[in-house]
Amino acid sequence: MRNRLPLLGGFALLAASVALTGCDPGKDKAADPAAGTIPTTPGTSAAAKTPASSEAFNKPRKADGPVLIKVITNGSDPFWDTMGAGLTVGIKESGAAAGSNWLPPSGTDNNSQKAVFDQQLSANADGIAVSPIKADAFASVIDAAIDKGIPVITFDSDAPTSKRLAYIGTNNYEAGKVAGAEAVKLFPNGGNFVAFVGNMSADNAKQRYQGFVDATKDHKIAVLQEPFEDDKDTARARRNVADSITKYGDKINGFLGLYAYNGPAIVDEITKAKLRSKVKIVCFDGVQGTLENLKKGLVDIAVVQKPYEFGRISAKLLVLINKKGYDAAMKELQPELEKAGMKVDLEKHVIDTGVTVVTEKNAAEFVKDLNAKGLKSS
Repeated sequence: MRNRLPLLGGFALLAASVALTGCDPGKDKAADPAAGTIPTTPGTSAAAKTPASSEAFNKPRKADGPVLIKVITNGSDPFWDTMGAGLTVGIKESGAAAGSNWLPPSGTDNNSQKAVFDQQLSANADGIAVSPIKADAFASVIDAAIDKGIPVITFDSDAPTSKRLAYIGTNNYEAGKVAGAEAVKLFPNGGNFVAFVGNMSADNAKQRYQGFVDATKDHKIAVLQEPFEDDKDTARARRNVADSITKYGDKINGFLGLYAYNGPAIVDEITKAKLRSKVKIVCFDGVQGTLENLKKGLVDIAVVQKPYEFGRISAKLLVLINKKGYDAAMKELQPELEKAGMKVDLEKHVIDTGVTVVTEKNAAEFVKDLNAKGLKSS
């Protein structure tokens, strides 16, 4: 989420996206996946172009000399700080050129992200990793760079209909199913959720939500309307939670935060409304606020991604693509990644970094492990 979310972040996660439509809290929409804009075949790409596009990159593009890489996030949320720490390590491990770094867009819209992307092309970047805000809308931007011979990969949230060479991150559909399975444990007799997200136009958001719906639909758990969207505005995120409480009242049993900042926003408003004892909270990502809330018993479940690896692997893969070609790069990284418990799908061009379920019981240990790496969040 992204912002973090954020998550997507990554799951066999490739599904076609739809144009962003503002969520109107005043209009109920069916929780039935078939009624919404969610892909009918979760976790797969209906029109992936990647296998063909990668063939043009199977020869070294820049076997000698420094390789300048740029990583573009979907925002500047603290979630990305951990990714940046991993990127710093990946730059060192891969020997990427000085000046390799990550940049957020100035806004939360497609044009702002495109402006940053175009600037890096003009600055002669040798490879770009991007977490698209709008999957379909950004596909043409990625394709134009690929057609010019610039390697582009996605991370956290995919653009499955683009020519991107690979996706690194969470299998967001499977992560959504993990969240749904935990919700079933919390509500063995069923319950009603409301969900919150930055933009449902992002592939990671759609996939997480679909996974949650699919995992809970046969267990008398309903989502009262399509997710409230906040366009990555934390103040709006809190207002959305307050609005949902006003709208549904005691009908709500559970709150689902799909992006990293949604968890803390939910806790803030639930605490104000003095509802914590009456509801359960399930959210994504291990930002510092959520981890502290877990330790305090203010959050029940957090499905935590591995943004550190998003950054580290992005750097190493882009440098290797330049030095050795795409296929050789993926095959060289595969043993290391699989040894670390990740899943590498060479056919679908996906590196699934996996997730961890954090609860009040294991939160302190999880934070201790993060701190040992010099990190405060995940």
